[in-house]
Amino acid sequence: MASTAPTRRALLIAKQWPEPTSTAAGRRTLDILDLLGEAGYQVEIASPAQPTPFQAKTGYGEHPIAVNDASFDQWVRALNPTLVIYDRFMMEEQFGWRVREQCPDAVTLLDTSDFHSLREARHQALKTGEPVNLFNASAEREIAAMARCDLTVMISQVEVELLKQHFCLPDWQLHYLPFLVHELPDVNKLPDFDEREHLVMIGGFKHAPNRDATTWFAQTVWPRLHTLLPGVECHVYGAYSDHAMHRLSDPKTGLRIHGRTENALATLARYRLNLAPLRFGAGQKGKILEGWLSGTPTVTTPVGAESMAPENAWGYTLSDDPDQLAESIARLYQNKSDWLNVRDAGIRALAAGFFYQDHAANFIQRLQDIAENLETHRNRNIWGRILRRTEHRAEEFMSRWIEAKNKIQDN
Repeated sequence: MASTAPTRRALLIAKQWPEPTSTAAGRRTLDILDLLGEAGYQVEIASPAQPTPFQAKTGYGEHPIAVNDASFDQWVRALNPTLVIYDRFMMEEQFGWRVREQCPDAVTLLDTSDFHSLREARHQALKTGEPVNLFNASAEREIAAMARCDLTVMISQVEVELLKQHFCLPDWQLHYLPFLVHELPDVNKLPDFDEREHLVMIGGFKHAPNRDATTWFAQTVWPRLHTLLPGVECHVYGAYSDHAMHRLSDPKTGLRIHGRTENALATLARYRLNLAPLRFGAGQKGKILEGWLSGTPTVTTPVGAESMAPENAWGYTLSDDPDQLAESIARLYQNKSDWLNVRDAGIRALAAGFFYQDHAANFIQRLQDIAENLETHRNRNIWGRILRRTEHRAEEFMSRWIEAKNKIQDN
């Protein structure tokens, strides 16, 4: 009788239920889950967050879980995953010690989505005018979570190099995995320059870089741009828009703040230019990827361009100077030849760095290699071993204290 291969079961412990139409992080999460599903893993998703009407209908198992609650221990032990993925370092802090106790042989992977502490450091530098301080309290927590896991998957090659250079993380603990694209858009089937009009911005408003970009653009760039392109409107779409964002609307000048769009690619394809005026952030930018996929030339800043394509590959000079940004937008809006050059540069960027077949097999092989040599892999992770020792388990003891406190209150 032929032997049956053991089930490979992957568990994502998600900070939020994936919402690919709301956030780039949601799209990123589904990239990873679908890749694992296609590789033969049985995929399960667990989250302590409340369900939302916008979460993806993935077809994978979905399980509500609670923080600071021992019910998780019995549940995860019964599930017996062979791979556990933590969505952001906060989930590793909450559940990592429980997984280590109940499923010690499960390979553990941290997906940062973007380097959270880098984004926070850049935000703080923007607010204070001080240099970027990478060595902040968030970084201590995030790097510690990386050390405790068997592998950290990064969406930005820039951030991989930063972690190696400034935080001394070794290659064998890091893996670069960008957004994944299965095929290039056929620009012949998409609206051309003359069939499009107006400008568009897109991005969920729960994300601080998007809120800042919208506010800065409305107050600083748009007044300049409106004088260069009279009669041209800019439409801003974002999930979870609120009163503060809608107050930026100025119908007299054509700046309009909308709510979410159900189909980002179809929405983008109606507009002549896609704008991403980011002043801080990290990781890859889903709004830029979607611009490229919809054949919509994208104008962004150096921060927006980071990890997406080389600085000389955009077809215009990257800048976060309001005047230069406005001039670049106006030129591309009015000049069909330049517009086509920037559109084609985006297609080349997709082909150069985001193809599924260039990244999927390497990622799955990396997981398999770790699983087959787990003891050796963990033995050389000295800092992870140190952090897992009793004297460094603050998250566990805080969680146990809260759990005990909750039980006393219930009684």
